[in-house]
Amino acid sequence: MQNVQHLIGLPVLLANGRQAGRVQDIGFDEFWRLSCIILDKRIWFRKAVYAVDWSDVAACGDDALVVSARAVLRKIPRHRLLRTFQTGIVKLKELPVYTVEGRELGRVADVYFRSPEGTQIIGYELTDGFLADVFEGRRRLILPEGSEGVSLGENAILVPASCERVLTREPYAESDR
Repeated sequence: MQNVQHLIGLPVLLANGRQAGRVQDIGFDEFWRLSCIILDKRIWFRKAVYAVDWSDVAACGDDALVVSARAVLRKIPRHRLLRTFQTGIVKLKELPVYTVEGRELGRVADVYFRSPEGTQIIGYELTDGFLADVFEGRRRLILPEGSEGVSLGENAILVPASCERVLTREPYAESDR
């Protein structure tokens, strides 16, 4: 299991060993599956960004991501970044998570996915704010049935009521280190 916050800032290397940039953000498709990585590579006036489709990532290690060639880097206008973790029009980070019965569980601080497949969101790390994180720790919501029954909208995430029972508190979550 891998988390998005761990990927942000990692170098993206080409197969020849040259660095193509660093991971700035993660992009999602309309079904909220990981679809691309967004690089922090410099572009004049920052009206565009470089992205690499997740399917073009040859390796996703603890210390770097490897892509096959420079040809897989594509320039896209910044205004076309619809769903991302932290910089797009619709941001997953800080989205509130509610049960279908209307109980707020927290706000998204991180997202978990399976590293080999890398596309399906399997859980969330939730925050109740800085002080609650310091004194009580963040909570993890690992989805028992995957994304079944979960509605990811532009303003909130709705999860089945049973998810409230599977919340676990992590005093020192990985993304807090």
